[in-house]
Amino acid sequence: MNRQAPIFSLEYLPLLIRLECKETTRLPAFLGSTLHGVTGWALTRHSESYTYVFENRRLGGATQDIVNPYIIEPPRPKSVYCKGDPLCFKLILIGDAVRYAKDIVTSLAQAQVFGMGAERKAFELTDILHGDQYGQIWKQGQFNMNAAAPENMSAHALREHASWCSVHMVTPVRIRRGGALVQHIDFPTIIRSITKRIQLLTERYGGQMNMDVAMKACELANQISPTSAGMYLNEMHRYSSRKKESVDWSGMLGSLTFEGELSPFIPWLNAARILHIGRNSTFGCGQIDVIYRSM
Repeated sequence: MNRQAPIFSLEYLPLLIRLECKETTRLPAFLGSTLHGVTGWALTRHSESYTYVFENRRLGGATQDIVNPYIIEPPRPKSVYCKGDPLCFKLILIGDAVRYAKDIVTSLAQAQVFGMGAERKAFELTDILHGDQYGQIWKQGQFNMNAAAPENMSAHALREHASWCSVHMVTPVRIRRGGALVQHIDFPTIIRSITKRIQLLTERYGGQMNMDVAMKACELANQISPTSAGMYLNEMHRYSSRKKESVDWSGMLGSLTFEGELSPFIPWLNAARILHIGRNSTFGCGQIDVIYRSM
């Protein structure tokens, strides 16, 4: 019996990195940029891995729209960390970047203590776990890279039945069209965003995607009706040390609900929960959660 190929296939490895605050400090509410900085700083001791993971855009000729092979998922906003407080975040490696997992884990373990915030207050590495399976990859000098087994997006490409869903924007969603931030996010926008993202990732970092199925999903998305919308613009800026200026990071937050025959879209929505949508996902933007229901 011939088994039908999955709609998409792409390896990924979620690393759950847990730190402990060693001295009370105030941090930015959104830590995506901060954690991107400390992770990249730790990896600089492994130049090949750093170049591939953090400078892949430069390898592609520095084109602005080259997709990166990793995502940082920061913790929920918390302005003050007291001594002993945990700070947990995910670093998700995508496709071919998974092969650099050992270098990344080793770099973080060697760094051990990270200075964060304007005063560079100390946060100490507690352990590193598999972000989905919670197997222990590193703790107290002990490595178990067998626990760093990659997942595959194909496991989320199942066509389950649903006729209602709620999409929650967990972190600011930054989708641009014609150079402007899209503030009216509808169902077709979400499906176009994730299908395009998977296409770019699989083309550059391995895996595959069925383009015919993706195009059909984008067409059918126009038939899905919104039932409620509670969206708002979250204005946010961050200082870019590379550009030496403040950068606008505003994006959309809130929730949307939709009704219709959702079965063809569940694989894509499941993928979006892992891979995010829109711009600046490497810093944690575009994270969504989805709840399904059969009416």
